Amino acid sequence: MHLPTPSPFIAALCVAWPAWAHANGALICQDASTPPGATQVGAVQALFRDCPRVDDVDFTGRADGRKYYNGLYFTPPKDQSLYEQADDGVILQRGGVMATAKMTSHPGQFPLLRGDRPFYIEAQVAISSNHRDNFPAIWLMPIEHNPRMEDVYEGDPKSFERWFELDIDEGGFGPGGHHTAISWTGIYPNYKKIQNPNPTSKVPLDRTQPNVFGVSYSPDTLTVRWWLNGQQVLEAGPPYVPEIARRQNFYLIISAQSHKNVSHYQMKFMGVRTFVGDAATPAPAAKTRGRP
Repeated sequence: MHLPTPSPFIAALCVAWPAWAHANGALICQDASTPPGATQVGAVQALFRDCPRVDDVDFTGRADGRKYYNGLYFTPPKDQSLYEQADDGVILQRGGVMATAKMTSHPGQFPLLRGDRPFYIEAQVAISSNHRDNFPAIWLMPIEHNPRMEDVYEGDPKSFERWFELDIDEGGFGPGGHHTAISWTGIYPNYKKIQNPNPTSKVPLDRTQPNVFGVSYSPDTLTVRWWLNGQQVLEAGPPYVPEIARRQNFYLIISAQSHKNVSHYQMKFMGVRTFVGDAATPAPAAKTRGRP
């Protein structure tokens, strides 16, 4: 994913947030029930739920074990001015990022989602306008895809990486949600990918309202199903969900991106919750080979 550098005057554009700020009330981070997407795949053990706070974000760059990090391994840390506390979540200016792991193998305070176990994860977000340039994203990446190339497995060619990216939702691709399962392979920088066809919903979605985007994953069938506000909207399986997913461990990224940097907006991250099931077999020991 491409994370553009924000305009220096973006903080000054934090206009009044839409009037729904408290009107739609229910926060998933305060909901102890099990969502249907979790029940469907047998992921009924609550792993964590969180109402995010700016105080929970590490702005030091040292990976000090806080809940969230303000960048990714291929980007510099984002400036603290891009983050603001609201009563019901954290507001990210365009360019802001919150991740539950720093991809130098620092998983933070939240457990990773193991690919050998069924899981369900959902995040509640809203953005300040429906401009098509806005590129809000909620996605999962395996911590094995990192500078040490821990996604190079025994038996594969030297430096040949394999990893699974699971995009829960991305904005600006169509009138509705955009949900992709991507199987990546190759030797840097010549990566190849295959992803599920027809990932974009034609049903209009008002992103200025608090929406809950979720995804379930079943390792038995390598099936993922996307959920929007408690309703299943899409499904995908192999080859878009590769076998290597069973050997990887995933973390959450919330990012307020832009397609062409022509719109300024804010993204409110209001909560996250995750559920897991039992592994069918013990997790295999992943043997890796990095750069010499």
